[in-house]
Amino acid sequence: MPALRQNVEDTKSFIRVRVGNEYVYGGALSLNVKQGTDCSEIAQTVLEMVLGRWRQGRQSEGATTESYRYIDIGAVGPFGTIRVARWQDIPADAVVKLAFHHGPGGGAASHMWGEVDGMKFESRGGKVVNGGGLHVDKAKAISDPYAHAWAYLPGPILGAGVVDPADILARATGISYSRAQTLLPAVANGLIQSQANNPNRIAMWLAQVGHESDDFNATAEYASGDAYDTRTDLGNTPEVDGDGRLYKGRSWIQITGKHNFGLFSSWAHGKGLVPTPDYFVVRPLELSELKWAGIGAAWYWTVARPTINARSDARDVEAVTRLINGGTNGLSHRRDRFNRALSLGDSLLALINEQDEWEALMADNTLYPSPSPYRLDDKAVLTTRETMRQINGMVHANLIEQAALQGYVPAIADVAKLARGEGPGATDKWKVGQAQNIIRLIQANLAAQTGVTK
Repeated sequence: MPALRQNVEDTKSFIRVRVGNEYVYGGALSLNVKQGTDCSEIAQTVLEMVLGRWRQGRQSEGATTESYRYIDIGAVGPFGTIRVARWQDIPADAVVKLAFHHGPGGGAASHMWGEVDGMKFESRGGKVVNGGGLHVDKAKAISDPYAHAWAYLPGPILGAGVVDPADILARATGISYSRAQTLLPAVANGLIQSQANNPNRIAMWLAQVGHESDDFNATAEYASGDAYDTRTDLGNTPEVDGDGRLYKGRSWIQITGKHNFGLFSSWAHGKGLVPTPDYFVVRPLELSELKWAGIGAAWYWTVARPTINARSDARDVEAVTRLINGGTNGLSHRRDRFNRALSLGDSLLALINEQDEWEALMADNTLYPSPSPYRLDDKAVLTTRETMRQINGMVHANLIEQAALQGYVPAIADVAKLARGEGPGATDKWKVGQAQNIIRLIQANLAAQTGVTK
């Protein structure tokens, strides 16, 4: 029973914003995002929404766990779901997967939970403070041993719809959706700079970088770095002068030592990512910032270990692990992470979609220094959006002022208006003074040409 991609994405969004709502036995989800519900009604809502037939309130079809209890294996149940004997029998392209625990008499003794397009969902009995309520990331898995019955809504999912890269990242790595939203720009930049441009490379990058960074939590080495203080082989000085702490491992794959900080800086400068070739040698602490976490990993991925992508194309997890780790530490964990990410297939390409990267850039609230060569300092003062607005303002102002100086009458009128303190730009006193100076310059030029002083 195919479902439309847009319906599926709308369903996931509808459920996500209600995470943390209290469990309400007999409740029903509504347009009120604070409304709670119980285990069977959340499944009912999911099934209705993916099929494009949701209505507020509790409906009769699939209203309780008992609605599914007596369905024979292979038979059709509520909403066209199909009963199976084991969770492993659910097809990979199922739109919705359901798991059940049927207790004596049903009701509070029974429970159900599920997945929609890989996103878990569950409304669990008890107060939220005690682990109850509506969950997504913390919901039970279909394979949870508490279940002893299963059903699924057949796929496939049709239509491109709107693919959410944060959702893809969350599902590929196991992190929460909210964390995926935060990490997405850094991950996307890292993947792009790593030339991770196919599912095999993306899955390997997410697996290895996720393992190396303690699940994307560590942008700097947890240790103090004192052990590196006199490591001249890393480019640090032989004196105990703090080089170890400054140049300790930073970014998601740790770049360590003054020498490597210099190599990374030069590489980043060559790509136009930083203004000077010694940027991180001078500003080593900045390499611990999230915006550089994926890019630091990309340098290691493509420069320090340039054969990683070729081994990723071959899906050789052990070889890539040896290239990064020097051995096979954590190999099983890395392989599990790789297989999890790879199961999303071509969906992983949404993480490097150019449109998504642009949208992420426009949504980025990180402050950056002015790029002007006349700047007084490197204080971060502008977002990318604000920088673009300032560029527009400066280009237009320069165009009008140059036209006025060349004698273009409408432009002179515009400058004269601002010089009188009129117009929307008059709130900027510096600009008013600038306009007055231009008018004086025009008058001086006119006097020099004609002898007229007014």
